[in-house]
Amino acid sequence: MRDVVRTRLWLAIPLLVAFGPGRWAAAQERPVDVKPQDEIQFEQDKAQSHMRELEQRMFRLANLLREAQPDDAARLVLGVEKAREKLIADRMAETSKLLATLKLNEASSEQKVIIAELEELKKLLLSTDIDLQLKLEQLRKLKEARAQLDALIRKEKDQLEETRKLPDAASPADFDPLADSENRNQRLGEDLEQMLRQFGASAASAAGNVNGACQSMGSAASSLSKRNGEGASESQMEAIKKLSQADAELQDLQQSLEKELEAFVRQRVMETLAQMIADQHQVRSATEKLAPRVSEGRREATLAVRRLGETEEKIIMLGEEALGLCELVEFSLAFPPALQGVISRMEHVAADLSSGVANDDVIGREKQIEEDLQELLNALKQASRPSNSQSGGQCSGCNGNLNKLLAEVKMLRWMELALNKDTQTLKDELSAAPDDAQLLERIAPLRQRQQKIQTITQQLHDQTCEHCLGL
Repeated sequence: MRDVVRTRLWLAIPLLVAFGPGRWAAAQERPVDVKPQDEIQFEQDKAQSHMRELEQRMFRLANLLREAQPDDAARLVLGVEKAREKLIADRMAETSKLLATLKLNEASSEQKVIIAELEELKKLLLSTDIDLQLKLEQLRKLKEARAQLDALIRKEKDQLEETRKLPDAASPADFDPLADSENRNQRLGEDLEQMLRQFGASAASAAGNVNGACQSMGSAASSLSKRNGEGASESQMEAIKKLSQADAELQDLQQSLEKELEAFVRQRVMETLAQMIADQHQVRSATEKLAPRVSEGRREATLAVRRLGETEEKIIMLGEEALGLCELVEFSLAFPPALQGVISRMEHVAADLSSGVANDDVIGREKQIEEDLQELLNALKQASRPSNSQSGGQCSGCNGNLNKLLAEVKMLRWMELALNKDTQTLKDELSAAPDDAQLLERIAPLRQRQQKIQTITQQLHDQTCEHCLGL
């Protein structure tokens, strides 16, 4: 029974995906008085209706399964939250409006995004490691809460500064705006407290501090309404103190959760990289086979190359998924920008393939992408190996994990080599066309990459230098 219920829900997502551009483009028999855009809009509205119904069914089923099958219930609740967070149904409605006004290019682009999000939702619902998914979602929400808390602290500090500027003979017109702002800060704090309560016991102390800060902000607002600037300042300082305490507690919770997830996420990212390498190898092999026929002008070969562009786009999506996981858990400083650099090159290859281009230049870049992905995978494998204390060398500043530090340095070196290669290429092109304005504009991204490498190098130094750490 359990498998039947799950299967019915899981199959709902592919049915929604089926309402994509390919479904709408299919030739159908229709009444003469029905315009093509009306029929397409009808199909889009139908997909939106199915999406709304799916959300409701998942929510109802989650309530039914909460006690008997808590894992499935949690998966369904997470699916509903994701669907609503991404505003999938709402975006379907917006796409319908685009279709009604014949903005087909915009509608097509939006449809592709919606389909990708539906595929992500399907993957989540089919996930076998729901515990990992729930903890990743908890980490996302925790980071969101910290961002809101940081913004609130800045607002309250601004309030304190403005309150201190009030002259002794200030008029009610000077106090009233500050009192209104203080009340807004209090409401933001109350919303944040409710958000933290959802984390349960792990964030109870932080939620309590936010509650205390809200009370202090309420006292500050009351003092401001009574033109008592000194009393308001004291309450504001107390609010800032409690908010800062809450942030420190949430930081500890975030670091603990990241440490718990690091090994699992690194393994997942390595598996994704391995899949990307295998898929990229297939694309390159196919490109090599098709290239001679494309050069002969054979139409079927060109169409096949364009289909390879779609495959390359799917590999890019895998890369972006791995990138998102790493940025969320923050297990590496160098990996995200390094992978982003590879993804950027993949996007250029995908554009060429989608245009039907298959030549030695494209094949060479495909080979380079394979090599780059393998370099990143090797670095992550090294980082995942525990350091051997008998291998020599001390690393007090890297918490005993020398391999992790070496992996970071290896990726930095790779990034610098790739940047140097691109710099040399640009130098040669500028030498051939020194007055080309577009080439001059390409210097800016190279400068940004160099600054990123410098920033990461400094961060690694700050984290590992025994003198800087006071070891």
